[in-house]
Amino acid sequence: MKLPKIEDAVKALETVGYYKTNVFDVLEEGELNDFFENVEFFKKMSKDQKIRKEVGLIEHNPAARFMLTGGKPFEITHAQFLNGPLTLNNSKFIKFYTSNFFEQVASKFLQVKDPKIFNVLAWIHYWREEYGRLHSQNWHRDREDYKILKCFIYYSDVDDEDGPFEYVPRSFCGGDFHGLYKERTGYWDYTPDPKENTGLPKTQEEVDLCNSTFVSLTGKVGDIILANNTGFHRGGFVKNGARACSVALFIRPDAYMIEERKHFTDFNYASDTINYIDFKSQEFKNLGEKRKLFKVK
Repeated sequence: MKLPKIEDAVKALETVGYYKTNVFDVLEEGELNDFFENVEFFKKMSKDQKIRKEVGLIEHNPAARFMLTGGKPFEITHAQFLNGPLTLNNSKFIKFYTSNFFEQVASKFLQVKDPKIFNVLAWIHYWREEYGRLHSQNWHRDREDYKILKCFIYYSDVDDEDGPFEYVPRSFCGGDFHGLYKERTGYWDYTPDPKENTGLPKTQEEVDLCNSTFVSLTGKVGDIILANNTGFHRGGFVKNGARACSVALFIRPDAYMIEERKHFTDFNYASDTINYIDFKSQEFKNLGEKRKLFKVK
C-alpha cells in the first residue's frame, strides 16, 4: 500500500475537502481486476436495449422521465439495468470499494477503526444543456453526518461537456469557508430550516461564494475523486454526451443518519434498488476481514 497517497488524501480532505488520484496509482493488482470488470459492466449497460430506450426518453421527452424518476430525469442507475440492486454476485462495485486504499483513507479521515460503507451506486448521466439544472445538479451538501467520505470513480472520460463533479473548497461542516461558519457549532446550524434535513445554501452569500470558488473535477477513466460531501457540491451537469460513474459512502458507525435518524438500519436498508448482501452467503464470507465495513445487525 502506498502510504504517501493515503496521507496526501487525508490531508487534502481535512483542509480543502477533496482529493483526486487514479486507480492505477493507489490500487493493488487484484483490486484493479475488479475495476476492469466494472468497466465491462458499464459497456454492457450502455449498449443494453432498455437503457437505450431510457436515453431516448431523456433526449426527446425529459418531462415524462422526470415523473418516472422522482426528480432526476438525467440519471440512469444500475437498478434500471439490473432490475434490482447491486450485489456481490452481479457486479464488482461493492467488493471494489473494500479496497485497502478506500478503507484506510476512510479510517484515518473519519478517525474510526471500523468505517461503514453505504449506498454503493453505479449510474450513467445523460442530459442536454438547454434543459437546465435540476435536483442534485444544484449546490447542496450531503447530510448523513458532520463528516463523511464519498468515493467517486469515473468510468468514462469527463470534460466540461460531460458533467464533471464540482466542489466548493473549504465549505464542509466546520471548514473555514471565508469566515462564514465561525458561529456554527451544531448539526442544524448548516441547514436553512431546522425542521428539515436539507443541505441547501442558507444565504445568497453562500450561493455567490459557491459560484465563484468551486473547482471543476474533470478526469479520465479510472480517476478517483474523494470528497467530504458535507461541503457544497453539485453532480455532473451534462451539456452534451454522457458520464459513467460509481460512488460509495463511508461514514462513522455512530453517524447521525444511523444513530439519530435511524435511516441506515443496515447495509441492505434499500435492498430492492440500491444494495443487497446475503450475510450468510459464501461470497460475503470470502470478504474476510472486509466484512467489518458493513453494518450488520
